[in-house]
Amino acid sequence: MTLFFAIVVSSFLVVVALQYVLIRVMLPLRLSNMARVIISSLVSLSINTVPFLYLRTNHILDQLPWWHRELIVFPYAILMVASACSGMLLLLIWHTGSMLSRVWPRFDKDRRGFLGNSARTLAGTSFGVLAYGSYYENKTTEISRVVLSYSGLHPDLCGFRLVHITDLHAGPFISFETIAKVVSRANALKPDLIVLTGDYVNHNPAYIHGCLELLDDLKAPAGVFGVYGNHDYYTGINAMRDGFSKTRISMLSDSHCATKGLEGVLNIIGVEDPVSRWATDAQFQNLAEISALVVPHQFNLLLSHRPGIFKACKDWNVQLSMAGHTHGGQVIVPTVGERGFSLAGLFVTYTHGLYESEKDPEVRMYVNRGIGTIIAPVRLFCKPEIVEITLTMA
Repeated sequence: MTLFFAIVVSSFLVVVALQYVLIRVMLPLRLSNMARVIISSLVSLSINTVPFLYLRTNHILDQLPWWHRELIVFPYAILMVASACSGMLLLLIWHTGSMLSRVWPRFDKDRRGFLGNSARTLAGTSFGVLAYGSYYENKTTEISRVVLSYSGLHPDLCGFRLVHITDLHAGPFISFETIAKVVSRANALKPDLIVLTGDYVNHNPAYIHGCLELLDDLKAPAGVFGVYGNHDYYTGINAMRDGFSKTRISMLSDSHCATKGLEGVLNIIGVEDPVSRWATDAQFQNLAEISALVVPHQFNLLLSHRPGIFKACKDWNVQLSMAGHTHGGQVIVPTVGERGFSLAGLFVTYTHGLYESEKDPEVRMYVNRGIGTIIAPVRLFCKPEIVEITLTMA
């Protein structure tokens, strides 16, 4: 965690520096150099007092009026991401302009004005796009309905429906009100089974009780089952385990169980999160023990926070795996490839949607885009989702 903290602080300082440069370049050229330095410094320092104001309070955001989240925390997060993106693009433009001025001396005279206009355009555009992603797409949860056919499916599972929820990240960006709406919508689907795949709280243990109290309202005849994610460890895994022990939700940690009324038919396997390498495909150290949980001649449903488990379990005759973790990358370029290009694709193999084994197309995994976000409450072409899967006979 010391390394993680160092990375977070370093990234924050880099973004603040980019923000300072961006503000300084945006200021009118008629101001003196000293005036631009002073104004840029004061504006940047004022903006970045926001996180320190909330660090000093003992309240979680759900205990404060709504406008703290909507009018302060959200805009601040958007502004920081916009500063980072615009600042990096501005540095690229500045470097390109420097090379261009060497071959076209006339351009050098207008370069400062060009950089100022570029900075204002980049900042305005990026803030506007990110605000749309935050206040609209991030708040528009979709229900993704998927029908999967299997040959030899047990008659008791024909028409069986399960709902999958993942990556709530209760905290500064996701309110208890949002979680309550997700629970209500999931229950309204009247599924036979509900499964959860981790990251219930972002990092602050003060959100555990409120989040789990709401999740305990989930209802399904075959039960509600879940596994833990890496953020549940960051929050405090012992506190998370203790919280779930007071609910009706069955949590699985490298274990399996049968569901009520479907003994000998449906086998649910829950995989413990390896915690490390959160930004890449996880390395599961105990694959032999996990594979031993697969029961032949039953429908095996595997729950894992990390989708990387599919590299191994697609050879274990696990008919369906459910995972989350990636958030779909939070940004998807829709015109690239069959499922679009997800930013998560820069780091992991499986990003979002349905995957099938190359050897057996009836061995599948669904990677849920999740509900919450990290870094900023922004989604673009990647709305939050609740997944409903219906099993049918092929």
